[in-house]
Amino acid sequence: MASQDFFNEPSNLSGWQLVGKVFIGILIGGVIAALLFVILSFMGGMFTSAFGQQAGATVNPMLSLILLFIWFLSTFIGNIAVGGVYSLFYNRKYYNTSKMFGLLFLTNGILFFFLAPIYIVFASQIDVLFIILGFHILFSVFASAAQIEFSTNPNYSASSFMGNILWFALAFLAYALIYKMSGSAAVQQRIYLFMLLPPMLGYAIIPFGAGIREKVYYKFYELGNNGFYIPSVAETNDEEPEDTTNKDGSEDVNVEN
Repeated sequence: MASQDFFNEPSNLSGWQLVGKVFIGILIGGVIAALLFVILSFMGGMFTSAFGQQAGATVNPMLSLILLFIWFLSTFIGNIAVGGVYSLFYNRKYYNTSKMFGLLFLTNGILFFFLAPIYIVFASQIDVLFIILGFHILFSVFASAAQIEFSTNPNYSASSFMGNILWFALAFLAYALIYKMSGSAAVQQRIYLFMLLPPMLGYAIIPFGAGIREKVYYKFYELGNNGFYIPSVAETNDEEPEDTTNKDGSEDVNVEN
């Protein structure tokens, strides 16, 4: 009964729960950034030399594949970690862990095979590769956040999708502005900034925006507005027998008359 009551209304995180989700995002984003920092400590010279080369120079063809691996490390492992921590600390809400992890595997797997050719096509343009990398990480975090909320409360999947896509756009806009304004910085500093910033932005900003969206939408719900509610198949089927019963009753009356 508790799960049925929960699905009748949108989620409404408390203030401390929202702070906890943002802290979890910052923590996981920081761990991913630390792992990327270790990778850059060993391979940073390859990125620095490629980024500092003049246009038309030959770039190591393995560079795009290395960036693809970095994306995999930053998103697949990070999103699975977010789902696991949510199910641990918010088990009343994120209780369907098998469905949540299944959707995360499917989403990140599709993104991997869909965007891998883009890395290969732009393998010789290192500046474009870093834009693709930032978009890739942020979009994967957005898609995974939407899947997590969908597995939790599918009746409000439309609301959570719209909220997450808004904060994904803001996070990518922030990354694009920082990318644009970092032209005067040293090459090595730019490399570290472009690779460490997207995980911090994605795992912190998108959960914060999703929590704000939940609280705002719940205020509309309390006022009697529930425009983005999507009825489930069970709810739709529950209405059909009532209509059938009325029809059968009217036919019986006609027969008796």
